[in-house]
Amino acid sequence: YHEILPSIADELAERGSRAILVMDASALGVIEDEYGSDAYNEVRSRVLRLIDEQRGKDFRSDDLVALDQPGGLRFLFFLGPKRRRALPTGTADLKAMKLRMASSLAPALARAAFPYLKVAPRVELGYGLAIHNPLVRPERLVLRALDDALKLAAHEREAERLAVRERLLDIILRERVITAYQPILRLADRTVLGFEGLSRGPKGSGLEGADALFGAATEHNLLVELDRLCRRRVLLSSGRVSSNARIFVNTLPATIRDPQFRGKPLIDFLHKAQVSPDRIVIEITEKLVIENYTLFREAMAYYTDLGMSFAVDDVGAGYSGLESIARLKPTFLKIDIVLVRDVHASLVNREMVKAIVAMGKGIGATVIAEGIQADEEATALQAMGVAWGQGYLLARPDTGPE
Repeated sequence: YHEILPSIADELAERGSRAILVMDASALGVIEDEYGSDAYNEVRSRVLRLIDEQRGKDFRSDDLVALDQPGGLRFLFFLGPKRRRALPTGTADLKAMKLRMASSLAPALARAAFPYLKVAPRVELGYGLAIHNPLVRPERLVLRALDDALKLAAHEREAERLAVRERLLDIILRERVITAYQPILRLADRTVLGFEGLSRGPKGSGLEGADALFGAATEHNLLVELDRLCRRRVLLSSGRVSSNARIFVNTLPATIRDPQFRGKPLIDFLHKAQVSPDRIVIEITEKLVIENYTLFREAMAYYTDLGMSFAVDDVGAGYSGLESIARLKPTFLKIDIVLVRDVHASLVNREMVKAIVAMGKGIGATVIAEGIQADEEATALQAMGVAWGQGYLLARPDTGPE
C-alpha cells in the first residue's frame, strides 16, 4: 500500500477522510509451514483471483485494494467516495460492507485453502477511518486507521470467544445437553445389542453438533465438566432404552477417577437412574486409552469388578496401538468410521478391519463397526466377520422425549 500512499494522501486532503476495511487472511500462512512455499503461493493466487472476481460485487470497482506487505495475505480496501460525494463514508457504511464481505468473500477465501486445510481458517475483518490532519503525515494517519481496524477485528474475535464460553457455561450449569440414543444392531437380523448415548448442544446455541460442543469445551478448559454432565444425562435418561439392552457411555479417562462416579455416590446414582452396573459399557477412544494406558488399566479394574464392561472406541484411528489395546482385554472394540467408510472399495481398509476382527477373536471381544452408511459397507463387513454395526444405514440417533 506504500506505493499508493501519494494518491491516498491527495484524496485524504481533498475529501477530509478515507475509510479502510482490512481483511486478514494471514491464517492461511500455516499452509506454508506445513506444505511449503509452492502450496502457499498456489492458495495465495486463488485468493487474489477470488478478490478480483468480487470487484463490483462485495466492494466497488473504484475502491483501491492493496496488501499491508509484499507477499502477504492481509488485504486493505481503501474505499472510494460514495455516489453522493458530499456524504463521507461513515462507520455505518463500513459495518454494512464488513457484514457483506463476511457472508460471501470471507467463506470463499477459506474454501481456497482446500485441500491443504480441512477446517476453514478464520478470516478476520475490521475497519478504521483516517481523518485528514495537515500536521500529520498521511502514512501515520493510514497506519492509525489500520491499527484501529486490526484492534476491532481482535476485539470481535475475543468477544465471540467469550460469548461461546458463556453459552457453554449456561449449557453445563442448566444441564441443557440433548441426549440421543443410537442403537447397535446385529447386521444379519437387526437384533439390538445396546444403545450408545450421544450428547448434543441445544438448538439455537451454535453448539448443536458434537464437534462444536466438545471443541468449545476443549478450548475453554471445560471438557471434564461437560463430560460429567453428559455421562449423568445418558444414564438418567436411559429409561427410554429397553431394560435388556446395554448402555454405551462415552467418557474421558480422567473422569473415571471422578469421586462422584465411585463408591457409595456411584451406587446411589445408579439406583436413582435404575440402571444395573452390568448394563453399562464405558466407552473411551483408542487415542485416550493408549495415552493413559497404565492409569486407565488401574482405574478400569474398579468398574469391571462392579460388573461394568468397557469398549475402546475409534479403533484403527491409531493403528499402532492395537497391541496395547489387546493387553487391556476390552469387552468391545468399535472400528473407527474412517476404516468403515467405503470399506468395500478400499483394500487397505479391509486389511485393517480384518486385523481388528482377528484381534477381537483372540481376546474374546465383540467387534462393532461404526458409521455404516451404505449397504455395500454392511455386506463387506459381514463377509469379514463383523457381526455388529452402528450407523445411519441401520438407525439414526433418537433424541426422544427428554
